[in-house]
Amino acid sequence: MSFLKTIQREIYIVLLICALFFFIMLMYNVPLQAYLIGLGIVLFISIIYWIIRFMNFKKERTLQEQNEDLRIENHRLRNDFINYQSEIESYFLMWVHQIKTPITASKLLLEDPDEHVVSNVRNEVLQIDNYTNLALNYLKLMNQKTDMVFMEVSIDELVRPLIKRYAIQFIHHQTKLHYEKSESVILTDAKWSSIMIEQILNNALKYARGKDVWITYDEQAKTLSIRDNGMGINASDLPKIFDQGFSGYNGRLNEKSSGIGLYIVRTIAKRLGHKVGVTSTLNEGSTFTIQFK
Repeated sequence: MSFLKTIQREIYIVLLICALFFFIMLMYNVPLQAYLIGLGIVLFISIIYWIIRFMNFKKERTLQEQNEDLRIENHRLRNDFINYQSEIESYFLMWVHQIKTPITASKLLLEDPDEHVVSNVRNEVLQIDNYTNLALNYLKLMNQKTDMVFMEVSIDELVRPLIKRYAIQFIHHQTKLHYEKSESVILTDAKWSSIMIEQILNNALKYARGKDVWITYDEQAKTLSIRDNGMGINASDLPKIFDQGFSGYNGRLNEKSSGIGLYIVRTIAKRLGHKVGVTSTLNEGSTFTIQFK
């Protein structure tokens, strides 16, 4: 509501008083000078009053606007919290369902005195560990206050520990690894870059079992590539594979796919200012790239 509308009735009253003074002047033959003095006094008092009213009006409008801004912000925060809670609940319902698979498999393996039991159990325990770490990293990434600490680190310092960690799966699934040690140094957050590389490597191992995985680094382009000659990705799925919860055709074939791993990769890449990309041909394999700046 404008200020003029709030004082509209008062303006009418002042005009009525002025008209009344003019009528009295005509009725009693009052000098024009006296009428103008009286009119001036009425207008002066009215103007002073309206100035005070206007200042109070501005204060009230400012407070109203601030209250409205606070109401909108409170509504936004409430919606953000509801969405966050919904995402967390849906993810952990899925996570609990998925982690039951390797746990059940481990129990069954321990009941069967087969010579490959130890290897199989180790592989399932690694899967449990992967799902646990995935959940913890997901929670950390959902917190916008999570710090990123940049430091110089070599490519080999990022890749070598992951190769050792996943040696069990390379051996268990008879997947051949091709990797040449690279001492090239990049500026990044070592912990989060390692998590990003691990998710891509885990993805390659999942869909290239019994085949080959190549890990290479192009120093000139500052790009790390993880390539496999596995089942590849449908062209229609490629634009969406980094979306949260999207598992695509391959994920539907593989019950252990959560659709969270690559979402975490993209989220980390954005936080670190790196670029992540993918090219793939169905039944020929996929290549994931991370470009460090």
